[in-house]
Amino acid sequence: MATAPVLSIVVVNWNTRELLLTLLTRLLPDPKVACEILVVDNQSSDDSVARVRQQFPDAVILPQPRNGGFAYGVNRGLERARGRWILLLNTDAEASWTDLRALLAAAERQPDAAVFGPRIQDEHGRTQRSTWPRHLPRHYLPQALFLDRLAKAAVPTSATDVDCVSGCVFLIRSSVLPLVGGFDERFFMYYEEADFCERVRRAGLAVRWLPEPSFVHTGGISAGQAATKTFLAFRESCLLYHAAWHGRLLTEWVRLCLLLGIALRLAGWCAAAALGRPHRCKLYWTAALALLRPGYVGELCHRPRQVPRFTAPLTDPIDRIARGLDSHGRCR
Repeated sequence: MATAPVLSIVVVNWNTRELLLTLLTRLLPDPKVACEILVVDNQSSDDSVARVRQQFPDAVILPQPRNGGFAYGVNRGLERARGRWILLLNTDAEASWTDLRALLAAAERQPDAAVFGPRIQDEHGRTQRSTWPRHLPRHYLPQALFLDRLAKAAVPTSATDVDCVSGCVFLIRSSVLPLVGGFDERFFMYYEEADFCERVRRAGLAVRWLPEPSFVHTGGISAGQAATKTFLAFRESCLLYHAAWHGRLLTEWVRLCLLLGIALRLAGWCAAAALGRPHRCKLYWTAALALLRPGYVGELCHRPRQVPRFTAPLTDPIDRIARGLDSHGRCR
């Protein structure tokens, strides 16, 4: 049997062929650590699968029969991954082996953490937000009223335990998967990494942001190809998250706050339309109708989780920490 790789890189692709080929050109054919690259294609129509097979035979291509969303694609990669570490990497992220080795080395020195996220910059060198506090129902009224813009979140300057890190460059210690499972496939896009991080932290393990190295992320390429669908998916995923962690009553509160925010912004777009300026009235009106659907929150609260389970031998220090075992596998 072939030796298991140190790192499995999982790339989920949907109709971003050129970005995918550029990313693979940076990573193959000469990886600097023992790794495997798994490309999960969510039924792209841009010939991505054929081009990857032709140009990068060393990549493992996993074409899917449907576009089940980001979490769905991630799980298909997790199911095939053999590495001690698993890196989720967006096609619109830039990664060099120098940065990847630095990220792995930093993570190896911190056995108490299960998920790591690095500093993220945009293509112009500006720091992007890549950590978030836990999403709480009380956050949504200030957001609806634009008050959240008055206080910018501080960017950490040193390695820090956080509630959630960005899913565009998301490093997972694979031994955590038997403890918490994979991503929840109810989330088509957005909030899936927040839900996963919540489960990791509730298992008693750390989610850690690292200041070095930094990665470049362009952002929004796949989402921009289906703007209405992703706009609606963001709000549905928000409600799914709160239904899972805060119950129906508080999720109804979040829904009302989302509706208020959409109504205020819709009024602004309607004013722009009346002045003959570009507007997004249709998009916001569609979102409002979705949130007003009778029984919407109740249906989301009863929608069962879709989290695949994983089994693995107890081979990593984090397994012992999480399960209360000493270095010899005995209960402490």
